[in-house]
Amino acid sequence: MIEVTLCMGSSCFSRGNEAALRSLEDFIEREGLSDRVSLRGEHCMGNCAQGPNIRINGELYQNQHPGGIIELVNHFLEARNDI
Repeated sequence: MIEVTLCMGSSCFSRGNEAALRSLEDFIEREGLSDRVSLRGEHCMGNCAQGPNIRINGELYQNQHPGGIIELVNHFLEARNDI
């Protein structure tokens, strides 16, 4: 299971994680990945100046845009042969 956590603090949310959340939800549903990708939010990751922030399997990624987040998730899925 790939665990994706989006920062939902006001800074990250307004800087792109609102769109990233919608994109990830659509991607997971469209690709039938709900049994392979866990998506959740966290109030604040404490790195507001470098946001929007996301964690995948505990690894922090900063200054991410929605398309880049989809690419990261795909990378993790491919690495685990989950696609």
